[in-house]
Amino acid sequence: MSRFIFSMILPLAIAGCNPTAGTGDNGSQVEYTPPEASGLRAVRPYPGPSDVCQVIGENALTGKYLDDSAILIGCPFHETGEISDRVSEGGEQLDQIGDWVLILIGIR
Repeated sequence: MSRFIFSMILPLAIAGCNPTAGTGDNGSQVEYTPPEASGLRAVRPYPGPSDVCQVIGENALTGKYLDDSAILIGCPFHETGEISDRVSEGGEQLDQIGDWVLILIGIR
């Protein structure tokens, strides 16, 4: 039984560490790791369910950026168009952690 469970969990664990492919601004393939590989906690896609940017939850790396007046967003570093869109919507680009650029978007 434990062998069966291990054989089911191992591929999922490995998949969680694999880079995700995306397309850079020049159309070239770019790989980046999921937010968790950079120590971030992804909550949900932002602004919609099919978007690459993620709402980032609080942890030791992000606590200093969060308060109740803003949402912390993370976008893969090579997604310059998405980053630019978030900043043009009023977001403030804060930092890059691993493959992810952090942007603070005010909600008040």
